[in-house]
Amino acid sequence: GIGMKKRREKMMKTEVEVGMSRLGSEAGEIKGAHTPGMVFRQFRQFPITPLVCIFASLCAFSLYAYAYPHAVTTANKVTMMAGVCVALIIYLYIAVPPVPQDKEYHNFADQRCLCCKVPNTFDVLSNGPFMLIGMVSLALQATGHFKFEDDWHVQFAWGFLFVAEIAIGFGSGYYHWAPSNATLAWDRLPMTLAFTSLTAIIIQEHAGTGIELMPGLVLIGIWSVWYWTKTDDLRPYAFVQGFPMLTLPFFLLLFPAKFNERIYYIFGLAWYAFARVTEINDREIFKLTGERVSGHTLKHLAAAAALAMITRMLAVRERILS
Repeated sequence: GIGMKKRREKMMKTEVEVGMSRLGSEAGEIKGAHTPGMVFRQFRQFPITPLVCIFASLCAFSLYAYAYPHAVTTANKVTMMAGVCVALIIYLYIAVPPVPQDKEYHNFADQRCLCCKVPNTFDVLSNGPFMLIGMVSLALQATGHFKFEDDWHVQFAWGFLFVAEIAIGFGSGYYHWAPSNATLAWDRLPMTLAFTSLTAIIIQEHAGTGIELMPGLVLIGIWSVWYWTKTDDLRPYAFVQGFPMLTLPFFLLLFPAKFNERIYYIFGLAWYAFARVTEINDREIFKLTGERVSGHTLKHLAAAAALAMITRMLAVRERILS
């Protein structure tokens, strides 16, 4: 009698604990990482009005320059873009408080080990296209299939970008093997190398100057990752990644082209935007696909497709005769 009663009480206690554990798991999944809610939590303190004012001014200037091209000099355009850069930096450090890394960031939707004891299999292996595209791009550059400016500095900058693409594959794969802030630094570092070198190249090919800025830009990118690891503040890293993507359409509109096929930049930007959407909706996409593929896996594939657009552009474009 007494022994049976104790066993029943123990079983009931166990069932309660299991139920509480499931409720906690479900609550954590709802809060979860890589959802629109996580993005809102992380960036809810970003005031929108100053950003609207900055980009409204840039839009107005760009439209005026497009309508009256002879009234706006290249120096005016460069000054405007530099002013936007400075305004965004001031905005980040005055209007926006420090942005810490979300604690749930490493909790990805797809944590299955499906092949060869590779943890988080799809999130790790989906980085392969970055390495493939980088290696193919280096091979095409080495065999003369790309059209560049006749300047070894520019050609070196493109090669640096392709090496950074390969490094993105390794860094992101390393991070997803064992997600943590320590490994995340090695994921973000090569991305800053790619963003900053591409920024220097775009400025060079459109404004006629910019390659000399590349060493400084690359160092700023490296510093932004180091700064985050020391202060848990993502603002500099957000600027390094966001500035070239947000201002690319304005560069294409404001400055004359040296090469045709610039539409591939827009294709690449569209793939990048799609990658951000799939990243934010990691769990929703995982559920929508019947837990076959997650949003973060699709994010890797979409980001690789964005880089592939640049490779395609370099292979098919021709210099515009002035």
